[in-house]
Amino acid sequence: MEFKFFTNELDEISKIIKESFEIEVNKSNFVLQDNQKILLLKDNNSVVGMTMITVKNDPFKNTKTFYLDYICIKKEFRHKSLGRKMFEEVLRIAKDQNIDKIELTSRKDRINARNIYFDYGMIIKDTDLFVKEL
Repeated sequence: MEFKFFTNELDEISKIIKESFEIEVNKSNFVLQDNQKILLLKDNNSVVGMTMITVKNDPFKNTKTFYLDYICIKKEFRHKSLGRKMFEEVLRIAKDQNIDKIELTSRKDRINARNIYFDYGMIIKDTDLFVKEL
């Protein structure tokens, strides 16, 4: 197993996202912003896990944050501590880049994922997310 950053594995990550989150990826409009990267976990050149990292800069607080989206492992590779390895790699990269904090959201029914985050010292902030669909 090895970690790589996304280059052209859109078909593979689309399948994992659909399997994990029931989201269809619109491949024709897929564009990563300059502050985004996708970290892949590969086994024999096949993508088995991924997360999207967005770097957020707060000029008022002078902080940099990794915001994580779509943390997922292929079903047949789950329960092998690969989610933990993925999170450890994100932590390693964050430390190397002098990132101040990591943020993410996780549904309450994703018990295994949430246990990983708690094990690594993450806390749940008391906040409400406001959304306006346009």
